[in-house]
Amino acid sequence: MKVSVAQMDIIQGDKEKNLEKGISFIEEAAANGSGLIVLPELWTTGYVKNLHELSEPCDGETIERLAASAKKYDIAITGTLAERADAYYNTMHYISPNGLHASYRKMHLFSPMHEERLFSPGTEKCVYENIGMLICYDLRFPELSRELVLKCAEILIVAAEWPYPRLDHWRTLLRARAIENLAYVIACNRTGKDKNFEYVGHSALIDPWGRTIIEGGTEESLLTGAIDISKVREARKMIPTLRDVKERY
Repeated sequence: MKVSVAQMDIIQGDKEKNLEKGISFIEEAAANGSGLIVLPELWTTGYVKNLHELSEPCDGETIERLAASAKKYDIAITGTLAERADAYYNTMHYISPNGLHASYRKMHLFSPMHEERLFSPGTEKCVYENIGMLICYDLRFPELSRELVLKCAEILIVAAEWPYPRLDHWRTLLRARAIENLAYVIACNRTGKDKNFEYVGHSALIDPWGRTIIEGGTEESLLTGAIDISKVREARKMIPTLRDVKERY
């Protein structure tokens, strides 16, 4: 299956322009033959002070428009949006041509940036079919990725706004999560700048052996590559860490 990663420069607080840009990436990915596109963390808004005002419920207009695009272009869409529910959440959605199937609320909020002032932490891990969902800071918690894999994930999707100067951390952690879990990692990071940070880009597709299939630079771009789930199963047969893992140490 072909997958695409939309490495976007987000226009802070402008939902309509970001949504138009995202939909253009979705159309391009579908034209490239991709069955899935991953967009960055909070790709319609960025981190802005009025994020609560820009948030929407899961049945809001943005999800409706993405569901229509998924159906029109016959492609699945993931990425995170600011969700308004019983509280405010940083939420990744999985939308197929048949509609919204799964949502994951970010569990690990980035305390150095006081993300807890904007969002409440999610409490439920999410694996949809064979896809496990992670959002930015979650990448630093290997136990979460391992739990997703033990729940049958063969692909780990990461949506992020990962800034400088931590590019080496980003690249190393992506490969580590792939190697230790013998899983594909599809990682989408934003690019560009806001008033506080410059973002590293370097979105990537990593195979179950930790080899980089595709990797972006710092420019806005659509990256497309192919995954083969049989390679996950072959790798796990050769290196049976998931079979041999102990639940308690």
